[in-house]
Amino acid sequence: MNRVTLLFSLLLIVGATSLAAAQGPTSSLAQRSLPDNPAIPGGPVDGSNRDLSWYYRELPPPRKIQEYDIVHIRVDEAAEMESEGNLNRRKQANFDALLANWVHLENLKAIVPDEQSEGSPRITGQLNSRYRTQGTLETVEEVRFRVAATVSEIMPNGTLKLEAQKEIQVNNETWTYYLRGVCRVEDIDPNNVVLSERLANLSITKQETGHIRDTYKRGWVLKIWDAWKWF
Repeated sequence: MNRVTLLFSLLLIVGATSLAAAQGPTSSLAQRSLPDNPAIPGGPVDGSNRDLSWYYRELPPPRKIQEYDIVHIRVDEAAEMESEGNLNRRKQANFDALLANWVHLENLKAIVPDEQSEGSPRITGQLNSRYRTQGTLETVEEVRFRVAATVSEIMPNGTLKLEAQKEIQVNNETWTYYLRGVCRVEDIDPNNVVLSERLANLSITKQETGHIRDTYKRGWVLKIWDAWKWF
């Protein structure tokens, strides 16, 4: 046996002895098979993972969120709708009206029959109407923004009620966003961000004011006209 092999063997023996002394009596193979071994299902951990693994990292404790804390919400909502409809209505009516009996008031005392010397009035006519329409609707909407919300209420089961308002103004154009929803504490990631798809009872409202909005906004006369649809 040469010197290199002997030196390498001595290093292995010294390293194994040091590791066994550092781990204590729980480092033997016989004791690793006991129920206290974390590898066995149901066995207690007792810090064994931290002692046996070189890559073990302690998880940060869960963040305790209180009322009026700030939580960031990432809104990414998309909606697509497609609708198509056809209507074809045709109506035809014939009418023949004859007023055979007339009456008149005689000296404010009695109502007596009034015979028509030139014959009874009569109306005859025909009505034809046709209404046909075809409509197609296809809309695609996307809402993407980030907003900071405050915890307005902590419910008895621990879920959080969030409310947010964001206003952006550029010259004469103003965009205002309102958001409300309910989420769990577990849905908030370590960066204090929660996705909008994880919010229950989600309500998003967007309001726009300015010159651009005025170009396509309907007036109150047109709203009444469209609501009643007179013709």
